[in-house]
Amino acid sequence: MTSQEFVEKIETHRHEFYRYVARSVWNQDVAEDVMSSAIYAAFKQLSKFRDGTNFKAWIYKILTNKCFVANREIKRSSIDIDSIDEHLFSTDNKAQKLAFDEPESFLELCGDELNSALKQLSSSQRSCLLLLTYEKYSYKDIAEILEMPVGTVMTHLARGRAKLRRLLVEHAVNEGILTIDKMTILKEKLASQ
Repeated sequence: MTSQEFVEKIETHRHEFYRYVARSVWNQDVAEDVMSSAIYAAFKQLSKFRDGTNFKAWIYKILTNKCFVANREIKRSSIDIDSIDEHLFSTDNKAQKLAFDEPESFLELCGDELNSALKQLSSSQRSCLLLLTYEKYSYKDIAEILEMPVGTVMTHLARGRAKLRRLLVEHAVNEGILTIDKMTILKEKLASQ
């Protein structure tokens, strides 16, 4: 691949790559620096890229590694969410069931809390979820990009989804967004459309 082809491919997918970086780093102030650093590293390693292989997967691998490094350097000011006993924050089972039944509507009600909840996932869980959900990669492709077995990708996805659900349901209940009455009205409204 020539330097010009590299620049053209980066330019074609730059918004997609930046979106991934912005959602993967804990501190949005470093997203542009991480993106620049990753593109520079990829350019320096251009001779290692094999024609005929997946260019986007190669770049995602570099972006992911740069995001991991950036997140490692950023000291989290919050406590480790995994160290908290989940039973202290358990929610009403009926409310949680409604969130599972209408996930799109539930997420729409949550707004920016989704991004906040994503930041509380581990880097691996977040990377797997973002590559699957936003970039539409298969489990196999995610495994190749992140250099982990497919089974590990599936585990990160399952645990990440469960943690996201729990965090979003807790937020919705605490903010009064999710109540049995509100979800019943929303379900009826959606059914009538």
